[in-house]
Amino acid sequence: MKKIAALNLFTSLFICLITSCTNSEKANKVALTDEAQNRIQSYSEELIGSINNFEFSIINNSWDYSAFRVRVSEKINKTQRSVLNHIFDDNLRMTIKSGNLSIVHRINSEKGHVSLIRLKHFEYYSELTLLLTYDGYFNFFKYRIEFIQNSPKLTDYYDYSENLWYSEKIKSVLELNSKYIAHSPERRQANLALDQSRLALQAGDTLEALYLLYDIPDSHSKGNSLSLRKLGLAVTLGDSIFSDVLFTEFDRNQSTFMKYLYHYYESDTTNLKLTINLLSKQLGGSSKLDSLFEQGYLWNIK
Repeated sequence: MKKIAALNLFTSLFICLITSCTNSEKANKVALTDEAQNRIQSYSEELIGSINNFEFSIINNSWDYSAFRVRVSEKINKTQRSVLNHIFDDNLRMTIKSGNLSIVHRINSEKGHVSLIRLKHFEYYSELTLLLTYDGYFNFFKYRIEFIQNSPKLTDYYDYSENLWYSEKIKSVLELNSKYIAHSPERRQANLALDQSRLALQAGDTLEALYLLYDIPDSHSKGNSLSLRKLGLAVTLGDSIFSDVLFTEFDRNQSTFMKYLYHYYESDTTNLKLTINLLSKQLGGSSKLDSLFEQGYLWNIK
């Protein structure tokens, strides 16, 4: 089987280390007018240009923390909103900023390029899907854009390989916090496994670090982050272990990206083509995707 030299992982594992408690906010939704859609179109072009020029100001100035907090608040209960408000300014704001700027840092450090896949307008918001192209591989990134106080504002983002909106990741953490108290067996098990895995990795025992991640309960994982973390360790341990881990994660996780990884590694061209067609459909039928695959580019695999 074909060996994958490395997996490019820029995912963060957001698993249950939060404590406590805020007022519910409701978004004042305003339908997008033709003018608003045109403004969002122009803004999207400026945003793409700024990322390619390694400029941070447009993202920094147009990210709306209040709208993001409302987006999370709409999906959680009163107790969870209390926790969100308690931690937002002191903890989450900087984490959100770092994650939001990660696309610029990665394009800069890996000499990549961003281009438009599609801009799709809905009644109250738009979604801007971007193609991130690097040397031999690519990924996709999506922004949610709302028109707030007469300006386009970024209010959420989605990484296709991670298979999760950032607001959904925060929501998942808050739900875990309310469902599993700090001293619950599941939460202690998850935190202990993460800590021990980190220590094993620091001590140079990658295999033990990998095995310890399997002690994390399924209840404490959402999206592809944990699967990608396991694969990131397994790929350094040789084909046999990587193959076993990939099969296990594919069996547990049927996301589009995991299907792509599995069928690519197994050289299953028939199912790989079906997965690529599924991805293309999710992206709105982009011709750029077909062109990249024809040139031998890989989805988020170095």
